[in-house]
Order: sequence, then structure tokens, then C-alpha cells
Amino acid sequence: MPEDVSSTRIDEATESLNTKKFYLLLLFVSIVGIIGALMMIVFFFLEDFFTALLWNDIPIESLTPVFNPWILVICILGGLIVGIIRWYFKGEIAIMAEDLLEFEKEGRFGLKRGIELFFRGLVSLVCGAPLGPEAPLTVSSGAVGTLVAEKARMPPPLVTLSSLSAFSGFFGAFLTSPFGGALILIEITLEKGRMTWKAILPSIVAATAGFAVYFLLTNSFLGGMFTLPVYEEFRNIDLLYAIFLGLIGGACGIFFIVLYKKMREVFEPWENRPVLLGLLGGLGLGIAGILLPLTLFMGSEELQFLINNYLEVSLILLAVLVVVKIILITFSFSTGFAGGYIFPGFFIGGTLGILVFRLFPFIPLAVCLVCVISGVSVALLRSPIALAMIIAMVFVPELIPAMAIALVMGFVVSYRYSLPYTRKIRRTERQDSSSENT
Repeated sequence: MPEDVSSTRIDEATESLNTKKFYLLLLFVSIVGIIGALMMIVFFFLEDFFTALLWNDIPIESLTPVFNPWILVICILGGLIVGIIRWYFKGEIAIMAEDLLEFEKEGRFGLKRGIELFFRGLVSLVCGAPLGPEAPLTVSSGAVGTLVAEKARMPPPLVTLSSLSAFSGFFGAFLTSPFGGALILIEITLEKGRMTWKAILPSIVAATAGFAVYFLLTNSFLGGMFTLPVYEEFRNIDLLYAIFLGLIGGACGIFFIVLYKKMREVFEPWENRPVLLGLLGGLGLGIAGILLPLTLFMGSEELQFLINNYLEVSLILLAVLVVVKIILITFSFSTGFAGGYIFPGFFIGGTLGILVFRLFPFIPLAVCLVCVISGVSVALLRSPIALAMIIAMVFVPELIPAMAIALVMGFVVSYRYSLPYTRKIRRTERQDSSSENT
């Protein structure tokens, strides 16, 4: 069995808080956190460069099909490259929740896995997969943290802490907050009681260092990502609406989780043919992109487009966008594309929120958007406090009370459901079959 690398061991392996060695440790994790933030900046630079190069003249923000064959070419080529990367690295298909479970077990991220996900995630996002960057960057930055600590011959618990610090630095820059990554870590391990201050404080310091470097280089914050219709003032009735809206969002999140597991089950026998599976994924992505271009990419700009044109979109199209986006995300994961689901979940929840507003126009649109997004997101991420901070930053802070109710309702209704997929085929059998096919 692997050595226990939980935060309890981190607590035992580090000095008391108010000691010179602990301050030196904080300096070390600051440097590691900066590395995580710089990796994110490089990733985003490459993503923006290649996305602009390939998609510059293609109208993605369209309510009607865009019959441009270049969409199909980009998506199929992207799927091919994704498959080749998986074949070369012998990479597993796994979402962020599953990679974090593996990290919790092993206490480290493998360098090979980190390199693979950096490039597979980059290609996935550039070719239009409806995913976010957080999963590839969590693993790749964490792998660099592992590498640095192991090269320095640190004991296993400090290797784990270095890995935590690296992806905390990424999250600090990504969320432009020192606390987002730490809150996610606390909430993920809350019921197991594994987090201690000696693990959390270095993570906060690393996230702060990552954010500071990001702000120094870009001078930007996450806040103001979305522009909502004017929300005039808080009303007590909105808290009652939030119960209803949070339940709707949570139910949508349950549908996402169930469909993801069914989709993985369908495609798992094909995972030993990564190139063929990638081509299939690219073909499906390209067809969806032609017929419903708003379902491509992470969804932030596409959701703002829908918010700006919420009265022009038909009820049927809104419902179709929600369902197809969920299908496309789970299909993309299952065919080998790599990415995250935090901000894609915002698109799902926001589009469903617009649909609810159109059906019940007496509820303010801003309330519908924020509360349904909260319900969907908490069902997927299982981290209500961190999500409260993120959603409050990207939307309007006046809606925090209603958002809190929606988060609780979404969390409660979806509590028995979780994203990690339990494989039906043993890993050794799949690797043996893959060797025979290659």
C-alpha cells in the first residue's frame, strides 16, 4: 500500500507554525505557487493565439446553424491530435474529480500525466470542446510541484504539499483570489477530516503569490465576467424563488452526472483505441458545432450573448441548448477530450435560468440566472462555499443571499450523486488490449 500522504502526515512532517523552518516553507510554496500561475498564463496565451488563428472568421455566436465546413475540419483534426496524444502517453480518460481522487490516494501527480494533460487540454479547448481549463492545469501544475519537491529530495508529505501549492497558485491566478483553491480543498476533504492548518495556510500563501504574479502581468480580475440586466433591489420574495430555482439547478446537475456515467459506460470499451475514439469525438463535436455553434467552447462569451438576446431566443432553442450542451460535454469527456466543468456548468445553468425566466417572467432574470447556475454548479463541484465566492465575483453581490439558498438546495437535492466514474473494465485489461491494438 502507498504511504499515508494525507494532510495529517503533512502536519507531522512540518515544523510548528511560528518557526523559522515553517517560514522558509512558506517561501518555498510561494515560489511553487508562482510557477503554477505562470503555467496558466502560458496555457492561456497559447490557447488564445491558436483559437484566434483557427476560428477568427467563423461566427460562433449564432442562433442558427453555421454551415461552414471549416468547423468540421477543425474539430476532427483536434480529435485526431487528442487521440494521438492519448496513444503516445498511454493516457487515461478522467475528469478533474477523478484525478483528485488519484492524488488523494498517491499524494503526487505524475510528470508524464501532467505533460499529457497540458497538451491534450490545450488542443481540446482550441478545437472548440465545451470544456474549461481548470482540470488540465490542476494536474499539470500539480505535477510540476511534485517534480520540484522530489528533485529537492523532500519527504512524501512535503511532496504532497508542494503539489497542493502548485495548483493552488494556478487557482489563485485563475480565480483572482487567494481563497478559491483553498476552499475547494477544504470542502472536498471536509467529511474525511483530513485538512489541517499546516496544509491550508501554505496553500493560501501559494495562491496569493500566484494571484500577485498574474495581476502584475495582466492587471485584471475575474470580476465582471458577465453583464446582467439591472437588478433594482433585494426583495425577501427572491429568497423563496431561490428555493425553487436551486432545486431546478440541482436536478439539472443530477441529469448531467447520470448522463456522464452512462456515456462513460458506453465508450469505455473503446478507450483502448484512443485515435479512433478521438476521431469519433471530433466528428460529433463538429456536427454539433455546425448545427448549434453556441454549444462549442467553455461557454462564457456564448452565455453573455444569450443574456444580451434573451427575448429573441425561443423557448425550444433554450431547452435544446441546455440538453445538447450537457450531451456534448459528457460526450467530449468520454471520447478523450480534456477539460473542466466549472464554467461550462455556468453556461448550462445560465441558459436554463433564461428559460425559467421566460416561463415565469415575474421572477427577475438576474435571480433566475444566478440561482440556477448555483444549483447546477454545486451539484457538479460539491463545493458550495468556494462557488459562493466565485459566483459572487462574476455576477452581482446583491444576490448573495438568494444565491446562498440556491446553493444549499442544489447541494441537498444532489447529495447522493457524485461525478467520479467507477470503471467497469480493469485498467490492466485495457492496457493489455491497447498494446495488442497498437
